[in-house]
Amino acid sequence: MSYPEQQLAAQNVIGEPKQYADEPVARAPVSVSFEAEPLFSFDKSVVRSDQRSKLNELVASLKGTQYDSISVIGYADRIGAEAYNQKLSERRANAVKAYLVRQGIPAGKINAEGRGESEPVTGDSCSGQRGNALIACLEPDRRVDVSVTATKPAN
Repeated sequence: MSYPEQQLAAQNVIGEPKQYADEPVARAPVSVSFEAEPLFSFDKSVVRSDQRSKLNELVASLKGTQYDSISVIGYADRIGAEAYNQKLSERRANAVKAYLVRQGIPAGKINAEGRGESEPVTGDSCSGQRGNALIACLEPDRRVDVSVTATKPAN
């Protein structure tokens, strides 16, 4: 007994899956993470001019895509007071949102929030470091995560 897939494989027929009009289009979340340090100088919330190309690439990748929502989440490292870091992460997320809006993304599609120093990715790896070494070590914790829920139209 053979199955149609085996017959096609035996004939070396390769093709794209067919999209039928009555099939629901799958929505796939796309997540992009930017380290905040390259986008922002240490302890700053203004997108650096030499780093705007990263955000421009994101905007370009959204062209031709039907996106439902974009989530921008800012983070800070553990240096400084918790309340200050919360506000800094919010300012960073809002700076990215404002930049995306200036590039033509509708503001109503973007949700920006800051999570302060929560969810560090460095864990305990920076223990015992001080000064510039600590700032450099904690760089991955200073980030902005952008998640897009989008649908690419079938070709």
